[in-house]
Amino acid sequence: MATMRSLAIDTLAHSVESRTITLDGLDRTKSGLLQVEIDKNNLNLPEYKETYCDVHFDKLKAAGFDSTALPDHAETAGPIMLENANGVIKLVNIHVHRLKDNSGVAIFASIVHAVVDEAGFSTFMKRWSTICKLMASDGLLASIPKQSISNNRADIGECLPKSRTLPGSRLDTLRVQGGVLSRWIARMSPQLRGKLFSALGGLFASADSHYFISRQMLNQFRSTIDEFIPEKQQISDNDIIMTLLSIVTARSLGTPQAQCPTGKRIARARSAVGRMLGKPPKLFGTIIAVSMRPRCQQLVDSGYCGNAVVPLAVSSLLSELQTPVTPDLLAKVAVKIRNEVDAVDADYIGQVVDLVNQVPDYYLRPMLYNTQYTKTAFATNLSSMGWYEIDFGGGAPEWVSFKEGSFASAAVILPAPPSLDGYMVHMMVPKKLDKYFRKSRLWTSNAELVR
Repeated sequence: MATMRSLAIDTLAHSVESRTITLDGLDRTKSGLLQVEIDKNNLNLPEYKETYCDVHFDKLKAAGFDSTALPDHAETAGPIMLENANGVIKLVNIHVHRLKDNSGVAIFASIVHAVVDEAGFSTFMKRWSTICKLMASDGLLASIPKQSISNNRADIGECLPKSRTLPGSRLDTLRVQGGVLSRWIARMSPQLRGKLFSALGGLFASADSHYFISRQMLNQFRSTIDEFIPEKQQISDNDIIMTLLSIVTARSLGTPQAQCPTGKRIARARSAVGRMLGKPPKLFGTIIAVSMRPRCQQLVDSGYCGNAVVPLAVSSLLSELQTPVTPDLLAKVAVKIRNEVDAVDADYIGQVVDLVNQVPDYYLRPMLYNTQYTKTAFATNLSSMGWYEIDFGGGAPEWVSFKEGSFASAAVILPAPPSLDGYMVHMMVPKKLDKYFRKSRLWTSNAELVR
């Protein structure tokens, strides 16, 4: 019978066999585009580590599965791609913590985002756990169903229109004017860029909070706004959560109602002067990560597991989001978000792909230069990817989440543990904004703080 460590490593090896892209090395083109290249004589094998720590599963559970409850020296797979002691960036990093008295394990795993997105990562983890569970019971690998996997980015081009319309206003926010700094960072080696981002990450530490949004709350929210929703208009759970995130974030800047009479008069005067001078109104941006897969059947048919996410910016007047919260306002924001997401089609995806190829530093520009937004809220929904189906043989996980501090400012929507009906929202935002969310009546009346 294989040891637990050898079993994990053997099954991990079988999992990457059909995903050769995870064995590649990272490099960059002269323009700054990241590329992966495989060296058959020097495969970039996954980094696998184990830690035996003196922390019992019950203690970790009592701490809300906060990874900071593990010993200070415990290894974790961090959010930034960094080189290891040999100067190599491993595309796949697995760190397993075997807990005290064999009471359980905590698995930290990461795959470089340039290689796969969360859907591809989920597929990888499910495959690894399936193989591990089978081999642990002395099963035959031949009995595992074959899985169609593609890492060929040409699959994306196959489902995009050959002739595309000119980029519309929805892409204006992505075409932030850049300069020397962003181009310089884009041309850095992946190793040097990782060191830079890691150093800067310490300067922008975020606060971490987990909230539970129940099915009952979502149903109540729908009942509240139902009469203001156009007939036959569909509103998803994600639209509701994004509506709450957007309005609360916008109101964290302060509202006209919260100002003293003199402050209100000054604000109105400034707005009037701004209109006279042709100054554009202040905008709020709801930034959503949208998957290409439901919009490109070719990616589904080929089993594409690479990065297939495009950003969408939903623009709203900041002043509108700061008006008194009414069912009408909530419905209006939810409908706008739904319509903007529905409008993401193959043509829009093609325009984003063209932008990425033409402007390799475009993803850096919003972080370094002024955008047209006064404030933004970024969120990604990973609730439909079957995280609690990842079973290595000991049953479903009790907790699945991002590592603390994975983002400087973002909300990650995840499924709640199987015992609960609803969603977990992992907030990683600046400390000041975190405090505002904890006090906001709109947020706390719809979301329960877990930790």
